[in-house]
Amino acid sequence: KKCKNVSFELKKGEILGITGLLGSGRTELAMTLFGMEKIESGKIYLNGKEVKITSPIAAQKMKIGYVPEDRLSEGLFLTQSIGDNIIISEIDRLKKKNGQFDRKRRNEEVEKWVKELEIKTDNPDNPATTLSGGNQQRIVLAKWLACDLDVLILNGPTVGVDIGSKHDIHKVLQNLAGQGLGIIIISDDLPEVIQNCSRVLVIKGGKIRSEYSTQNVTEKMIIDDMM
Repeated sequence: KKCKNVSFELKKGEILGITGLLGSGRTELAMTLFGMEKIESGKIYLNGKEVKITSPIAAQKMKIGYVPEDRLSEGLFLTQSIGDNIIISEIDRLKKKNGQFDRKRRNEEVEKWVKELEIKTDNPDNPATTLSGGNQQRIVLAKWLACDLDVLILNGPTVGVDIGSKHDIHKVLQNLAGQGLGIIIISDDLPEVIQNCSRVLVIKGGKIRSEYSTQNVTEKMIIDDMM
């Protein structure tokens, strides 16, 4: 497989950065943690207990979320409304005891996340295509956050978004970490990693080449390790 002998820990409320060149194994590592790639050997522990993450559905049940790099093809239903995109992964929780869909709770939930993530829309019933790239990325975030996660893995969280949205997304992630969410940012945007993460792992050839505290690391040190 693309990753071997990879060992690290993520603390509650921590933002951990993982970086490396394209093809270094960084995306494969994320996909393995989310059950999209199979583990041949090794163990994953969550809250001190060993877990088997065999599929994305299993990962979701364990309160792990994954925001992919290509949000348009993997993270969003573009023709669906903004609101439907937000509640898609918690649809079962929004049913009444008799099995009917609770429209009122659905609307409250949509309103909550539009407000919390400052999604710029006049009407959450509009299709997701009506939003800018940065706001579409916020919908993908909202969709996962509505699931009440313990761990959120983000692959290229601000790829293709404007500078204002980038700043806002970083602010959201820092707030979430402050509330106890464990976050992994996989990115080759080194300023993003250094500014937002407490530690950064550099991956090369599927192995962790080095680990730094971001308080005493420079872009040059990371680039030297990547190469």
